[in-house]
Amino acid sequence: MKRSLSRETRIALEPRKQPRQQRSSKLVDRILDATLILTREQGTKTPTTLAIARRAGLSVGSVYQYFPNKEAILLDLARRWLSSFPEVIAKRIKVAPPTNREEFRQEVRKLFIDTSRLYLDNASLMPVIEAISGNADLRPIQNEYDDQIIALYAAWLQHVNPALEDKVASRLGVVMMEVGHVCRLVGLKKDRRTFDLIEDDVETMWLALVSPYLNLD
Repeated sequence: MKRSLSRETRIALEPRKQPRQQRSSKLVDRILDATLILTREQGTKTPTTLAIARRAGLSVGSVYQYFPNKEAILLDLARRWLSSFPEVIAKRIKVAPPTNREEFRQEVRKLFIDTSRLYLDNASLMPVIEAISGNADLRPIQNEYDDQIIALYAAWLQHVNPALEDKVASRLGVVMMEVGHVCRLVGLKKDRRTFDLIEDDVETMWLALVSPYLNLD
């Protein structure tokens, strides 16, 4: 059963203030950059606020001016990445649905190119995403983004085949998201050639998984 966050917990995870001046914005960037470096060094272990402040060359008090705790810093980083997925997937729903398997294969390729770019352009954020997955306080928030992405994948499949049942579309959406995410994380930890090969394998799996449900010639 998925946990949900109380209103009080959500408030506690929100940034204390948004930087409006250039100097403040640079301080926030230093905090976020320091957090990225530490998460790369420590893997899934969440860095402490003190460690983040030291790496950023700031006092702990300066960090607390913008973020109430270390979880809020991680969440701010993750949101920037997670929030970019819905727009990419929704874009594929706005185009005319494919009418045959070859057109569907081309649509899958376009979706893969767009979503892969989100991983490649934000590779340094992946340790943060993994750290959040292992953090009991933050995982429910990632679950909300996951649910949104799954729903969009399901909507995309039903865009291709309007007769596809909601339950089936959602189940396929879960597999598409989970398999794609895990495999891409593995590829990013290797090298670009490995990433591209894994991408091809995942695309093949996607096509084999969903094609029987789409009634395409």
